Amino acid sequence: MTEKILELNNGKTIFWSLVGVLLLSLAFYMYFINITIHNVVARQNLESEASTLTLSIGNQEFKYITLRNNITLPLALSMGFREMAMKTFVPKDPSTRVAFVKN
Repeated sequence: MTEKILELNNGKTIFWSLVGVLLLSLAFYMYFINITIHNVVARQNLESEASTLTLSIGNQEFKYITLRNNITLPLALSMGFREMAMKTFVPKDPSTRVAFVKN
């Protein structure tokens, strides 16, 4: 008789343990689904922002190229630049100098 009572209590413990594990698994499942949805939305927002920034960079590059192509020698002279007769290039590090041989 005592053995049968112990078996019944053991069965109830196993049942409630399995119900607890099932509820815990369900809670983790819902939590991870929620996190996944938030990550997908964040990724879409980042992709949209990256696309906007790429378009902005493209526009800035187009403006730069347009302005660069409009620079002429008379425009530079009017802005105070002057043409140098002798061009000299000085490297920062003396060990990087390259010797040129005149023919």
